[in-house]
Amino acid sequence: MDGLVLLRQARLAGLQVRGDGDRLVVRGPWRLEPVARTLLAEKPGILRALAEEHEIAWRVDAMRSRVPATGAIPLLLALPGVRFQLGTCCSCGEQLAPDDRYRCGPCADAAVAVLRALA
Repeated sequence: MDGLVLLRQARLAGLQVRGDGDRLVVRGPWRLEPVARTLLAEKPGILRALAEEHEIAWRVDAMRSRVPATGAIPLLLALPGVRFQLGTCCSCGEQLAPDDRYRCGPCADAAVAVLRALA
């Protein structure tokens, strides 16, 4: 199962999950031990999901601060002033994956999250 899906299910069940270097720290009630064991069995995927969450979170914070109280919403950028070069993200400047066109995956996910929160 996908690491992000497992992570969301664990948090909805009541577990607190975080990474600490190469360790996975899971806290919660004993009744959720089977869920915690599943997370630990999928540790590499969970640690990747936690890293992905972090990459999206800082972008959401940066983009949210650029949404005006009224009026048109500008192009949401994670790092304003980044020089757009072909093959790099127009929002943060990182190298694009082959399937990406103008934004990297984390920047696209962050922009969607910011706009959804406005609805």
